[in-house]
Formats: sequence, C-alpha cells, structure tokens
Amino acid sequence: MPPLIAGVTMAVRKWGEGFGGFIGGFPWIAGPISFFIAIEHGAPFAVSTIPSALLGSIGTIFFALVYAISSTRLAWLPSVLISYLAFFIVALASLGRTVSISAAIVLNLIVLTGVLYIFPKSEKKTESKKQPVYDIPLRMLVATFFVVILTQAADYLGPTWSGILTPFPIMTSTLAVFTHAQQGPQAAARILYGLLLAGYGFVAFLVGVFWLLPVMSIGWAYLILTISTMVINGATVRLLKK
Repeated sequence: MPPLIAGVTMAVRKWGEGFGGFIGGFPWIAGPISFFIAIEHGAPFAVSTIPSALLGSIGTIFFALVYAISSTRLAWLPSVLISYLAFFIVALASLGRTVSISAAIVLNLIVLTGVLYIFPKSEKKTESKKQPVYDIPLRMLVATFFVVILTQAADYLGPTWSGILTPFPIMTSTLAVFTHAQQGPQAAARILYGLLLAGYGFVAFLVGVFWLLPVMSIGWAYLILTISTMVINGATVRLLKK
C-alpha cells in the first residue's frame, strides 16, 4: 500500500492532476481490500460483498462531486467532512436493499456517467510547487491506516457493510485533500475528475470478482482482473481532459 500511494503521488506530479487522478482511480486500494477479504474469509464471502460494493462505489462518486463543489468555498477539512457525509448517506440508504448484480451495475454506470457529465471541470492549470519532505510519507501513513481499519473491520461488519466500505474513498480523499491544501480547489477538481473517469474500469473489476472467484483460484482471479482493468481504463483515458 505505501508504495502505491507514493507512485500515484509521483504520477500526479509528473503528468498533472487529471492523468495522475486517472491512475489513482484504478482499484489499487479496493482491490487489495477485496483480495484480503477473500483470503481471510473465503471466496464466497468476497463474492457476496460485490452487490453492496457496487452500491458503495456510488457513494464514492458522490463524494468526489460534493468535494469538487464544496472545495470552491471551503477549506479542505470541512470539504472532506461534508463529502464523507455524502458517502455515508448513500451507504445508509443502501442498507437493507436487496438488488441483483445486474441492477447494481446499471445503477452504478448511470450515476457515474451522469456525474461525469455535470462534474465541474477546470481548464486552468496550477503550477507544481515543491512539497515538504514529509508529504509522501504522510499520505502513505493516512491511506495505510484506513486500509488496515477496513480490512480488520470485516470480521465484525459482515458482507453487506464490508461490501459497502470496500470502495470507501481512501485514495480519492487522500489525493483530494492533499491537492486541495497544496494547490487549491481547481487542482483538486481535476484530480477528482480523473479518478472518476477510471470508474468504468473499477465497475468491471468488481463485476469480475463476482464472476471469476467462484470458478478459479483467488490469486489467478485477481491477477486477471488487474490486467483487465488496465485494458478497460486504457480505452477510456482518451476521454480525459488534460
């Protein structure tokens, strides 16, 4: 986990917020969470979390939208708290809902496409500033803390909440908050747009977990899904507004 956070941060600095956010939108965090849930609790448990995970990822989509809007008026702390609230409103609305995998996929794709269409996009680019030496280690520490909490919580939460919290916006909030604090709200909006654009590959990843885990080993399933997600996102990257 720490090297992933460092790598995505360096991608943002090298290629800009939009493309860096797009790279960050790959299932770098939700993937390992799902993988370790499958290892610790078994493939059937991991598969049973997927419909809830698809609903939970809708919360992440609204997190990004709310953050992009609120950050234009508020500092990073109230912005992230309001955005977390948006995530948990969606999460709580999902509780007790029994939806088919097909319905969850369609709903997720409709919401993702709609939010991308209305998402506030900034054409103004900010200059890259030299960051303090503790910047990347602090990002790594924050993200790793969230991952450990979520994977350990699966022992007590059961498949529904484990699924909803699998796409919890760890990478999204880490990148948004640090970018907002260091470079301003417009840069944060660009990175969030890139993250959302990678959402189609993320949906494909979750659906692949649902389909592949029952028919093959855990290791092979996640390896195939990682490669497949990269291929799908490679097709959507041309939609990115740089």
